[in-house]
Amino acid sequence: MSFTPDSNRITIAAKFFFEGDHKFFIQGVTYGPFRPGADNVHLTSPEQARKDFTQIAAAGFNLLRLYHSPPRWFVDLAWEFRLRIITTIPWPLRGLFLNNQETKRQIRENARIAAAAHAGHPAIFGFYVDNEMQPDLVRWYGASRVESFLDSLVTIVKKEDPGALTSYANFPPTEYLTPRCVDFYSYNVYLEDTHTFRSYLSRLQNIVGEKPLVFGEFGLDTIRNGEQKQANLLSAHYQEVFQGGAAGTMIFSFTDDWFTGGHQITNWSFGIVDSERKPKLAYEVLAQKTIGPEGRVCDTFPLETMPRVSVVVCSYNGAKTLRGCLEALGKLKYPDYEVILVDDGSKDDTQNIVKDFPNVINIKQPNMGLSVARNIGAQASTGSIIAYTDSDCMPDSDWLYYLIQPLVTGSYAAVGGPNISPPATDWIQAAVAAAPGSPSHVLLSDVEAEHVPGCNMAFHRWALDMIGGFDPIYRKAGDDVDVCWRLMQLNQKIGFSPSAVVWHHRRFTVGAYFNQQKGYGEAESMLRYKHLNYFDDSGSARWKGTIYGAPLLDSVINESVIYRGVFGMGFFQSIYRRPEPMWTAIVGSLQWNGLALFILLLSTQFEFLRVVPLVMFAITLFAAWSYMLRARIEPQYDTLRARLLLLYLALAQPVARAWARYFTWISGKRTPDAVASSREEEEHEETTLLGSGKLSFWGEKGKGRELLLQQIIDLLNKEGWRYELDNGWSDWDLEIFGSRWWHVRIRTLSEHYPEEKRLTCVLNLLRPNASSVLASVMGTGAMITLGLAFHLPWWLTLSSIMTGLSYWTYRGLALRLRLADLIEAAAHATQMTQMDGKKAWK
Repeated sequence: MSFTPDSNRITIAAKFFFEGDHKFFIQGVTYGPFRPGADNVHLTSPEQARKDFTQIAAAGFNLLRLYHSPPRWFVDLAWEFRLRIITTIPWPLRGLFLNNQETKRQIRENARIAAAAHAGHPAIFGFYVDNEMQPDLVRWYGASRVESFLDSLVTIVKKEDPGALTSYANFPPTEYLTPRCVDFYSYNVYLEDTHTFRSYLSRLQNIVGEKPLVFGEFGLDTIRNGEQKQANLLSAHYQEVFQGGAAGTMIFSFTDDWFTGGHQITNWSFGIVDSERKPKLAYEVLAQKTIGPEGRVCDTFPLETMPRVSVVVCSYNGAKTLRGCLEALGKLKYPDYEVILVDDGSKDDTQNIVKDFPNVINIKQPNMGLSVARNIGAQASTGSIIAYTDSDCMPDSDWLYYLIQPLVTGSYAAVGGPNISPPATDWIQAAVAAAPGSPSHVLLSDVEAEHVPGCNMAFHRWALDMIGGFDPIYRKAGDDVDVCWRLMQLNQKIGFSPSAVVWHHRRFTVGAYFNQQKGYGEAESMLRYKHLNYFDDSGSARWKGTIYGAPLLDSVINESVIYRGVFGMGFFQSIYRRPEPMWTAIVGSLQWNGLALFILLLSTQFEFLRVVPLVMFAITLFAAWSYMLRARIEPQYDTLRARLLLLYLALAQPVARAWARYFTWISGKRTPDAVASSREEEEHEETTLLGSGKLSFWGEKGKGRELLLQQIIDLLNKEGWRYELDNGWSDWDLEIFGSRWWHVRIRTLSEHYPEEKRLTCVLNLLRPNASSVLASVMGTGAMITLGLAFHLPWWLTLSSIMTGLSYWTYRGLALRLRLADLIEAAAHATQMTQMDGKKAWK
């Protein structure tokens, strides 16, 4: 048979296989091994194979899994029926194979021969470089050594047949084995309970990440269970596999005719046809379940309900990628949806592009920011579900199907999916795509998220209505995090669908990448104002879930552990990540580098300190270096200069993002000096500087803390103060951002007395912010250094430090007094009487 090498080969894009432009869902059967003939080939005769292939293709199956390398006639015949082949490369008896050079040589030679035999043949889907390695053997050598050897086999296969796809046929006892070089991940799983299988599928989806998930074997014996149970189970299995977003499955097996271990097996009957090729009930059922060559999973496995979906695309100067986005949205395989473009004041070619898409609802508005654009899109929508993506994204054709499924089958208010970088066009794009800090999902479990990225999320309309939509203060980023947290605070759940894929152009240049990181830093500060309980004092978010996108030192310092079962005999042996130590998040940060520079300054006078900044900078470089080595850059662009650029990005990204975060925190949420320094105009009682921290007020007729707090808020708004309200997680009622260096937290309590009388106590708590403390420490260090450098008297240096600290403290006390006056004015406006502080606080 003639063919062009590598023509019609199966390719991969994210979590799916493709045959040309159409998805290729693996719907396979295992074939053989059979009793070997005179040629010692564990396959049937050509005549029987032709009959079998006719039967297999008629049912809609498209792939054969073999356990021995096939002869040429077999491969050519399979292609005649458009059947693909995946072959398990045979190993000699393993034993302690990594200790035996001859065994390793033979295994590698087997891989080379198998790959070279039919290199480029379109029927060759790919190879399993091994099948179900025994778990105690993996335990003996350690997972990393075994993974490295499997990866070496993949490299050999790719050298001989670059177009062949590769995997390791894993199973639950070695679930944690994830060779890096394989093209897809495959698991042989025999779970008969549908709910258990569904849960395990979700777990596996998160283990395999951005690569396709395939089930290499699944079946049921009819001798012990009967044909009806087999048919029911395999039918349910198909539905769970394809609705769950897996890339395919292989039924074990095609026929009951099965020869293995030198024996004909007669006490097991896993075939969907018997030994005489008579179809069982499962064959007839699966023939009705197979997905057609165009890969329309939503037609074969429709959801219980398919509600109308409004897809909202928000764009600001996004013309460079908008056409690709709208074209992809026009190809979605979902029965009822609309596309709404909200042009947020773009000054590029956006409007000319959208004219080529008459079915897209086009809304043009002045630039008001991302959140306002999202709200405008929701208001114009007609669907009961509102989905969001961005103009620099290209959704997969089944994006809506997989995104909507958890909303209609689960108890979620919102759901999101992964965003994956499309293939780069140059080495800079490839390095930027691999750089740290990209938006990602945060999972609380295999199916529930704490955060989903804004470019890939959907909501029930009632959920957005419940929280009042997106907060307009988020103009560039942070809106998605805010929405997720607000929904969670109302006890709503957010789902995650790993196969609801969008291709997200990260950034095209280094400058654009740092502008993105700057925007994320600013958004983190704005989120911190509103969700203080999610942040530490440095301004870094404290996620409860697992972040997908490893930190710099993850896996270097924070080694995972494996549950193997007692004596290594567990059936499900799972890997678990230890919580990341808090200190690893500091390495390379702005604070870390600032401290290193400060110690470097001190070391000019204290020689014993000189080694400290060198060690700190070395640790920073080590963290970036470890990230550079572990990050995955597209192979065609994985060059030395790309790796060096990635090293620079890993070094600079934490500093750039933190700088934007701190600058926004210091300058953005600060009450104007004119407001903080002015006198309170409202009538009020006067209090002393030292007495301003504790205030108390007497109220008649039920007048207590609630009324006083509302009046304080009214005055804060009237006078232009910057503040935040308790979001339900704080031990204070109000936090007022009074100056560059000081904040004030107000906490209230009402004591109840007869006849609806109330005594309301107010704590006016002065709190320095992080920059204030840092400036104080660095200022003190600088004064000490100057004193030593210029040999100033110790008392002069000490007095200078004390003067500076005294002025810093006085400014804080003055701010607290100013707010005490405001609180007293609020109390006076509500006709509450100020009490003597000492008596009230006894």
